[in-house]
Amino acid sequence: MLAPMIAAVLLLSPLGTSSGIFPPCLVVAQKMPSQSKRKKLSLHNANHESSIRNIVQASIKNDAISPLKPGNHTSNVAVIVSSSRYWFNYRHVTNALSIYQLLKRGGITDDKIILMLADDIPCNMRNPFRGKIFARGARGGSGEDLMEGVNIDYSGTDVTVDAFLRVLLGRHLDGEGGDSLGSHRRTLPKTDENTNVLVYLTGHGGDNFFKFQDGEELTSQDVASAFSQMHELKLYNELLFISDTCQAFTMADEIDVPNVFSVGSSLKGQNSYASHTDNEVGQSVIDRYSKVIKDFVDDAVTVTSSSNVQVNKYGVGRIDNATVTVMERLNLFDALVRIPTTHGDLGPNSKVGHTDKLCSRRMNQVPLASFFAAPRDERDRQIKQLEGSVTASLWMHDLPTMPSNDSVDKKQPFHYQQCISETEPVLNEVNTTLDETHNQRESTGLSPFDLKFVAGLAGFIFCARTLSRIL
Repeated sequence: MLAPMIAAVLLLSPLGTSSGIFPPCLVVAQKMPSQSKRKKLSLHNANHESSIRNIVQASIKNDAISPLKPGNHTSNVAVIVSSSRYWFNYRHVTNALSIYQLLKRGGITDDKIILMLADDIPCNMRNPFRGKIFARGARGGSGEDLMEGVNIDYSGTDVTVDAFLRVLLGRHLDGEGGDSLGSHRRTLPKTDENTNVLVYLTGHGGDNFFKFQDGEELTSQDVASAFSQMHELKLYNELLFISDTCQAFTMADEIDVPNVFSVGSSLKGQNSYASHTDNEVGQSVIDRYSKVIKDFVDDAVTVTSSSNVQVNKYGVGRIDNATVTVMERLNLFDALVRIPTTHGDLGPNSKVGHTDKLCSRRMNQVPLASFFAAPRDERDRQIKQLEGSVTASLWMHDLPTMPSNDSVDKKQPFHYQQCISETEPVLNEVNTTLDETHNQRESTGLSPFDLKFVAGLAGFIFCARTLSRIL
């Protein structure tokens, strides 16, 4: 008897919706099916979704303009360094290329990026996928290739401490090129007090030093001196210095000039750990700190693009406006410090170090786009230039000239052909020599080696008989 009475009371209750017919409990029951129908997103880290919806998506929904102020800079440049050699340092190249690709998606063009890779890991003979680099798994060669469209400025023995410092300060040695693409050991384009500069280092390091190819070291005093000179010469507006190495934050110990944001993936006495190993590649493919930055931005683009939020798409060129929209609403502190710390699993006792002590703005007031995306006027100019002509392209230097070697498979990506073209002429020359020898043997019945053997044997017999007569 009690159950029917309770049911009657609930049905007659005036609480509930505005119509007063259904009680709150029944309204909730009606909403649950619509929530369960939410499409499950494919994210690199499922824990990112709540942070993205609270930080990024909320500002997109509530405000057409980002609540973060972009600053007063008019241009962006970047210097990205992977200083490690040898195949087992594969992950350091993917660290650098992950940052490089985010910059390209933000509309920063190759002429404003200096990329320094100490070893040619993509073309290493141990690489089962020649010319390709994967941060999330090779997947039989079909994974996300970070070498796509890459323009390397310094490689091999050109990657030195001296070269790095001269790039920052815009200085050349005799015989070196200028700031145009394709010039030998080029520097950054001319910068001034309106330029935002990103400096990213990845490799091996320790307390107040960073290794270059295990042969020399960049010290925290070197970095501080370079930044001090840049400040005196008015070569930057704001500067973001990121170091992803063991004891990384010690590289910022000596910096004492204004408007330099410093971030390190580990503190003094701490290590920076590799993320995971790909069985097909056979190496750890990326470090944990750089991975979480890339994953969070990509997941944020996935979440915001899948919602009802209308994100403008340029649809031309390399600029990914969905990525830029995320970068405009994601501040430096969240992107580079808080998210890696809470979601990055950086390793035993590893913590991200950061400082903005001499900066006019705090890191949580600066959008990621201030360093990872071109200013809005520059992006609009690029779009107009691309839309104005079918043949003109701002990224024309990214379109490679195909090698003339007919033996190269034209279906392979260009960078794979570059790997082949460096070695194939030698192989062709050897093959040609072997073919000529084979043809000579076919025509005479004997090879040149056979004739030499016969002549040597005859001489030996003659000498043996002469000695036997004398004795």
